[in-house]
Amino acid sequence: MAKLGMVGGTGPESTVLYYREIASRYQKRHPEGAFPELAIDTVNMYEMLGYCRSGDFDRLEAYLMEAVRNLEAARTDFIVLTANVPHVVFDRLQKRAHVPMLSILEPTCREIAKQGLRRVALLGTGFTMEQPYFKTVFAAHGIDAIAPDAGERKAVDGIIAHELEFGVVKDESKAFVDRVIERLVDDEDAQGVVLGCTELPLMYAHAELPVPAFDTMQLHLDGIVDRMLED
Repeated sequence: MAKLGMVGGTGPESTVLYYREIASRYQKRHPEGAFPELAIDTVNMYEMLGYCRSGDFDRLEAYLMEAVRNLEAARTDFIVLTANVPHVVFDRLQKRAHVPMLSILEPTCREIAKQGLRRVALLGTGFTMEQPYFKTVFAAHGIDAIAPDAGERKAVDGIIAHELEFGVVKDESKAFVDRVIERLVDDEDAQGVVLGCTELPLMYAHAELPVPAFDTMQLHLDGIVDRMLED
């Protein structure tokens, strides 16, 4: 089996979800029902977000690189970032890492393209919705990713930061996000919606949407377990 290295803490709720889902999926697929071998190096979510908000991607890269080096020292075979936001420096980290890294964006793009969609709504933190890193990767796959307007982005970002990051799901907040999705489908011709924050699935775990939803975390998890078992 391949040993996984996880950069966690970005935020804690998503790290827990990653660990639980990887362990469960791995055990179901492993011939002997074993649990996976992995290592987690946890960073401070607020320090990471501070670098993101200030646009100091050099310091963000250096900060996350420390975690990557710790995971390499733990003799991992490949490494993942357990959140969408830090992928803004994924390419930089991948170039410097001594072991392979598996992005959250590529499996998402492949699944959207597989379903023949070319225009999707992008939901996530304000940072993810405003920065070009998501849209650039999607565009390389022939997919147009459209974000909510400024007011909607601010509100969605607040829901993620003050509620979902702490595992809190409020009915009124979900109703608001539902309306944002419906507007993007009706007014912007979105054919699908990307849940581009690893906490958003807490809100949509058992909900139906008017268009196909692409949970970046779930697609990432599929790719991770595939990689762990391919050897």
